[in-house]
Amino acid sequence: MKNLRGYFKMTGLVGIVVLLGACSSTPEVKAGTSGFVEASVPPKPILVTLHPAPYVPPKPIVVAVYNEAERTSNSVYSTRQKQPLIRPATVPRSGIQLKASYQPQTKPAVFQKSIPRYSQSRLTGDFAGNLRAEAFVRMMSSRHGFDPAYVAGVLSRANATSWLRKQAYKDANPSKRTKKSVGPSWSNYRRRFITSKHINGGVAFYNRHRSSLQRAAAQYGVPAEYILGILGVETIYGGNVGSDRAIDALATMGFMNARRGNYFTSELESYFIMARRARLDPLKPKASWAGALGLPQFMPSNIKKYGVDYNGDGAVNLWTPQDAIGSVANYLRSHGWKPGETVAIPAVKTGSKRYTRLKNGFKYKYSLSKLAHNGLRPAYGGVSGNVNMVKLRTKRGNEYWIGGNNFYVITRYNHSSHYAMAVHQLAQEIHKRVRTGSRYQPRIIEASADQNLLRQAANTLL
Repeated sequence: MKNLRGYFKMTGLVGIVVLLGACSSTPEVKAGTSGFVEASVPPKPILVTLHPAPYVPPKPIVVAVYNEAERTSNSVYSTRQKQPLIRPATVPRSGIQLKASYQPQTKPAVFQKSIPRYSQSRLTGDFAGNLRAEAFVRMMSSRHGFDPAYVAGVLSRANATSWLRKQAYKDANPSKRTKKSVGPSWSNYRRRFITSKHINGGVAFYNRHRSSLQRAAAQYGVPAEYILGILGVETIYGGNVGSDRAIDALATMGFMNARRGNYFTSELESYFIMARRARLDPLKPKASWAGALGLPQFMPSNIKKYGVDYNGDGAVNLWTPQDAIGSVANYLRSHGWKPGETVAIPAVKTGSKRYTRLKNGFKYKYSLSKLAHNGLRPAYGGVSGNVNMVKLRTKRGNEYWIGGNNFYVITRYNHSSHYAMAVHQLAQEIHKRVRTGSRYQPRIIEASADQNLLRQAANTLL
């Protein structure tokens, strides 16, 4: 501004000097030859007006401040234009309201009041007087520095519903199988998971999240179809993530389960810690009756161990497909998945029936040579080392399979040979559809019939 004022002052002085020079010039009188007196009129001065250039102020520097949720989707932070961030089956952070859907609305998030501060001096409600619950309050205070009034306030708002009490009783008193009981048949189990809904939903999920699945397959060595197999069997790709509140399930199973109460209490402990780290309202997230969370149904302690922030938004959110994909792949790789090895191969009988005397299932391993000596070998190559002999009881008789290392790895996700085989066969069915490039695009499965899912669950767990 000082330079600008000096410029205008100089311009004014130049104009004044020119005008004064014109006014002080008087006409000169001369005698002409004709006797007339002629006045010599000097030429008119040339007035030069200097106009200053128009002042153009510098463009203001605009600083846009974004919150963490907006930052990842705004083009200010990216080198290329991105599409609006669509977070299927997302569970927002506290205060964000979106529609509970696998294909959610893309309206801007609406931030509301902060998480309520739960506090009361003593336990009330369904867990009042429960010795395990009272010990839990003291432990969270001494071990992790929680305010006892806060822990008591949260647990006082937890509900031990009749459904959860029943599940806790069944878990604490499992029915013992007799030697004559043979358990559920593979035919009935398979009918629950190898369906057109699971297969078509898997193809649709693959088409929608192809890049994340391919990236996970390359990074962790787990084929995309097996990641889909896990998500399909667990929640139908987010279609059924649970209907019980996590705090209700974990508290009931921890404080009212005599057999596995300590295990569920430790999961409740992990849940409180995660809620504090993520500024999560612990009363909001939904879960299974056992407290499993998100599309892949991780227990709280496993989210800390194996959860992956695969969409790079700074938090692990297993209600988002990207984080669920990366977390499942990381879980399988961490438990010993061998890239390129076949999961299971049909067995061929070679004459001897001594294999019928061998114990079957994922708990028992045999060398390929021992199985061959007892009359069983894989129909083709693809497995190595010690393997599992898997017997599946069907309506047409028993089926025998050879389960490789990766078959056993899947049982680390759920300790069941039926579960691992369901994941394997669903993965193979999806692979066929994806490989053939079917033109049919199945409808998108809704994440939940509960329209309050997103308001009642957490955006982040870490």
